[in-house]
Amino acid sequence: MNKFLLLALLSLVKIAAAHAAAETLLVPPGGEVPAGRTLTLGIYLNNPSSSAFEFKVPAEMKAALASASEQRELPVVAVGRAPGDTILVAPMSFAKFEIAVVIPDTVEGTVSLRLTELHTNAVMFAVRPAQIVQSTPRAVEAAEAAADKRGDDVDLMTDWETMRRHVSSYEPNYFAVGNRGGLNARFQFSFKYLLVGPNTNEPQWWRSLYLGYTQTSLWDLSAPSKPFYDTSYKPTLFYYLESAKFKPSWLSRFGVQMGMQHESNGKGTTDSRSLNTVYATPTAVWAVNGNWQLTFAPKFIAYLNKDENGDVARYRGNIEYLLTFGKDKGVQVSALLRKGNGTGYGSGEVNVTWPLRQVPIMPNVGGYLQLQYFNGWGESLLDYNRRRDDQVRVGYMLTR
Repeated sequence: MNKFLLLALLSLVKIAAAHAAAETLLVPPGGEVPAGRTLTLGIYLNNPSSSAFEFKVPAEMKAALASASEQRELPVVAVGRAPGDTILVAPMSFAKFEIAVVIPDTVEGTVSLRLTELHTNAVMFAVRPAQIVQSTPRAVEAAEAAADKRGDDVDLMTDWETMRRHVSSYEPNYFAVGNRGGLNARFQFSFKYLLVGPNTNEPQWWRSLYLGYTQTSLWDLSAPSKPFYDTSYKPTLFYYLESAKFKPSWLSRFGVQMGMQHESNGKGTTDSRSLNTVYATPTAVWAVNGNWQLTFAPKFIAYLNKDENGDVARYRGNIEYLLTFGKDKGVQVSALLRKGNGTGYGSGEVNVTWPLRQVPIMPNVGGYLQLQYFNGWGESLLDYNRRRDDQVRVGYMLTR
């Protein structure tokens, strides 16, 4: 056999043997892990052979995570080491380095995790449910700041996780059906988007700016072709401070929201409706007998533009009163009251909600059973100056 070919084959065998001897061991965390935070784990590189070998930190690493409800792939970065760094492992010895991975805030319970590129063992640990989904994990920011100091372009968050850090529910999301004046439905979806992460170095007011969007529809299910009777579209730009530092001692929490809102129904000709308003909503919360609490949130409204419905204040007024009483994770009763500026005008809406997970036969079901009652003028923007039949509806509420 050619001498050079023989030497090359021997070299390849030696390299293959060295890599075959390399063993990776992923060490589980010491206790329960909070969801939505960065988890740091140690990896041992064991070399049981008589030859040293070099381990290069991969440019990209992934972790396979599995729980009872989902399986997904997560990005992983090495802590304190740049991609391509070499770790020398002496013969009959071992070396250790650390990796960081963000545990999604949707995960809870017992999970398993392993690194796919390094073919590590799977580790199992318990994950505690996230308390505040929209908050930016401080550990993530610390890891990213350390990466910035090294000059690395590292992002521990996927696009989906980044979006989840900024998006949260706004007004209630629900679908309810009633049969007063014919079979009908009312549904609403609403969300808000935090423009700047809460743990940045920006001023407080800038970290409390949101874009909001709410859409409320009335659906006529008894008419031919089942048309949508009316829909209100409400984009909003607002400032929201959930809990102010200064509050009376007899309050559990005091917050404030203020902003600008456009509301229209997207129709033309005589059915066209639109409003531009500015508003301010102080929110006061009292703790009542342990887990029960009472919330009072009056909304003060000024109309900037109401050309298509110039007399709207006559029916809606300039103040809305929202009262909520119940448990944070239990039954709740909320009432939205409007007093029109004209005599005898106004409206009231009451919603009673009960968590479905408290039903013994449905312990893993999310959302709430909803009972809704509406009485008064202007359930929709199209009917702001009309009073129709009182409505009683039963529905499913996702968020309240």
